[in-house]
Amino acid sequence: MKKPLLFPVIISLSAVAEVPSDTIQFKLKRISDGDTVVTTEDTRVRLWGIDTPERDQRYGSDATAALAEMVNNQQLYLETKDVDRYGRTVGVIYTANGNEVNLEMVCDGHAWWYEYYAPGRPQFKQCQEDAKKNKRGLWAEEEPVAPWDWRRR
Repeated sequence: MKKPLLFPVIISLSAVAEVPSDTIQFKLKRISDGDTVVTTEDTRVRLWGIDTPERDQRYGSDATAALAEMVNNQQLYLETKDVDRYGRTVGVIYTANGNEVNLEMVCDGHAWWYEYYAPGRPQFKQCQEDAKKNKRGLWAEEEPVAPWDWRRR
């Protein structure tokens, strides 16, 4: 008796998240750097809970490019958290399928979790530890310098 051939079946377990109800849709005008965008209404939006290398810091242009890849040509939604001392809106950006851009930047190794401003976010901590362990993005370097330390130089 012949045994049947078995082929592996790959099933995706990733569910599509939903955009939170307290968000507003916006259109992107430009990206300033890895953690700041400008809307078509000229509102500067600083991504809450993360910090990316500065433009002239090592890996800064990579972080900016990564953000551009995530948000360009996407339907975007903003959950406002605060307004910072520079007058920028501080918030979380979501894509239409519910992906949280801020979290993805940390998970992909393009940003640090800014724990001081976003305490109690275990997802950020877990993503950062995983990116570090797997040497993704800026974590591929031996000793990447956090932007808050770099700015003090």
